[in-house]
Amino acid sequence: MGKEESTGRQQALHAARTLLLSGIAYVVNYGILLVLTPFITRTIGAEAYGFVTLAKEFSQYATILTMALNTYAARYIGLSYHKNDLHEANVYFASVFWGNVVLAVGILGAILVFIHFIDSILVVSPELLGDVKLLFFYTFVSFGVTTVFSVFGCAGYISNRMDLVGVYKTASYVVKALLLVAAYVFFPPRAYYMALGMLAAALLLGAADFGISRRFLPELSASRRYFSLKAVKQLLLNGFWASFNMVGDILNSGLDLLVCNQMLTNLEMGQLAIAKTMQTIMQGVYYIVNQTFIPRFLKSYASDAPGKVIKELKLAMKVSGMLANVIFAGFVALGLAFYKLWIPGQDIALIYTLTIITILTCIPSGPMQPLYYIYTLTLKQKLPCIITVIGGLANVVSMYLLIKYAGMGVYAVAWTTVAVMCFINFVTNPLYMAHCLHVPYGTFYPDILGNAISCGVLTLLFKGITRLYMPTGWLTLILSAMVCAAIGAPLHLLIVCSKEQRESILGIIKRRTNG
Repeated sequence: MGKEESTGRQQALHAARTLLLSGIAYVVNYGILLVLTPFITRTIGAEAYGFVTLAKEFSQYATILTMALNTYAARYIGLSYHKNDLHEANVYFASVFWGNVVLAVGILGAILVFIHFIDSILVVSPELLGDVKLLFFYTFVSFGVTTVFSVFGCAGYISNRMDLVGVYKTASYVVKALLLVAAYVFFPPRAYYMALGMLAAALLLGAADFGISRRFLPELSASRRYFSLKAVKQLLLNGFWASFNMVGDILNSGLDLLVCNQMLTNLEMGQLAIAKTMQTIMQGVYYIVNQTFIPRFLKSYASDAPGKVIKELKLAMKVSGMLANVIFAGFVALGLAFYKLWIPGQDIALIYTLTIITILTCIPSGPMQPLYYIYTLTLKQKLPCIITVIGGLANVVSMYLLIKYAGMGVYAVAWTTVAVMCFINFVTNPLYMAHCLHVPYGTFYPDILGNAISCGVLTLLFKGITRLYMPTGWLTLILSAMVCAAIGAPLHLLIVCSKEQRESILGIIKRRTNG
């Protein structure tokens, strides 16, 4: 029992270290975003910032083509590796690598044609045309680099060294920041500098992933002798539904800015892009939690231990929900003060309202995010993908009708997405995820409802705190946010955790404190 306790403690500390290092990378990355956004909107305008975000969304559209091959890469490579079938692991590893090379070259060729005719496809001000063309070009070169090196990123998951990945991500974001600061200080401000920064970070992180793969998984090789069309076909067939699901995700939220560009104004597109910054930050939080727990999900599932998988999933739900709730409640309470300091001169009331609407989806999606990996583990993507696409189509049609005939403008873009995503995350996903794992249909609902209650409590509490004192400067805003987080995180765990879980957490803290 002592050995099991020691192993559990080591796993908990490793997970905490991974979360910390990944969190540092996350803070650096979005710190850069928060610092540079007001500069870009002030020097170039909200319209230019809208195109920065739109270019990223177009790269997400291209991800539809690469996702089919890459979604199950870590699963197949990882399961083969953990079962000591190195030949099969190498076949999947090499097949994914060379398939990605072909896809990256093909997509870059297609985007060059798109860029040539971009002013015939998008509404672009003449003075921004050259800048926007370079923005899209460098964004997709960065996309190509990320795609080619993505298979090496599997090494971090398989070897459970996502803590190292967090260190290298931090370094890549620092390089990105230095490049952007130099570009904006010494050269006339341009939107495409953001894409150049992304490219520099992608190159450094790709090299780091390659190094981690060589160091911890030297048995894996991308040699062409391991390439197998049969393996590619297997990955594509299984990954087809992931790509199909990506279509649904894009219909649900990825078309927001494109709809604004085509049906509203570029100013409204820019305002919505600023509002969606907070949603992007929260998605980064989910990614940190997911990448911390995916190695544990993989290992538990490979060892055929369903009870352990459920336990890991529920723990991940509580951690992800805690982070999402603290950020959501904190922004409801402090968002207006934040925007007044961050983007003075913009329509603060509109952007704040749009932000609150867009992040409402985080209430159900916070605890649900780690559970999406169930579909990857169980190879059951078909039904949830169909539901997501149907929801996405309903979202686009509703968006069009509300803008065209109800005069809701940019609010229609935000509200339709919230309605569809909340329904999917509250109703369809929890039921089907339980079905995939062959557990009772209500397995995840106590955690989801507990998270919603926690979110309501934290929001009321944080609003009460800001009624006593509303910060007016950056220092007091940061201190207020830290106070809210320090109170909110343990309160969330108190609400959502069982007595046994709370005692377990307190035991880990005491052992850590006593050395």
